[in-house]
Amino acid sequence: MAAVTEVRVHHGAAPGLGVDVTAQTLRLKRSDDDVQDAAFPVPIPAACLEYSWRKSLRLIVVSAPDNEIGNLRFYSDGGSVGTGRRVLFNRDPAYTQASAADEGTPIGATDVSTIVQASPEVIEPGVLCDSGDAYPLAEGAAGQQDYVELQLEVGPTATVGAGSAMTLRYRYNET
Repeated sequence: MAAVTEVRVHHGAAPGLGVDVTAQTLRLKRSDDDVQDAAFPVPIPAACLEYSWRKSLRLIVVSAPDNEIGNLRFYSDGGSVGTGRRVLFNRDPAYTQASAADEGTPIGATDVSTIVQASPEVIEPGVLCDSGDAYPLAEGAAGQQDYVELQLEVGPTATVGAGSAMTLRYRYNET
């Protein structure tokens, strides 16, 4: 039997195992939620750069397979989110709550559009998170899987309005 997995986004000070956002659109904005609205946009600066609050994601195993899951990777379709915009990527072993502190500081320097299927980012060297795990996650069990953090960077050349969509994916092996 094949595994059943969900992409979960984490919010708040004690996010638990997160909220399922599998196959949904994520909006990078200045708020710690997933509401799809025009509230809390990242402003276009006259100079310098502005940033959204981070989104922290993990892949959760809802139904384990008959065998083992490993080799977790993350990648994008390599597309652009529009002129003057890019999505930054970071891997972090610890959860950091999204906040106003993110507005002036990039979470990392890697543009997620450079992480593609042919050259994906290694996310997990050990065991995947399981939907039966307690939060905080036990060391040695699911604690091996890093959070994928995403953040929108907006520069002065960006235009008003929503940017283009980008597809992001996790992949893993069942052995």
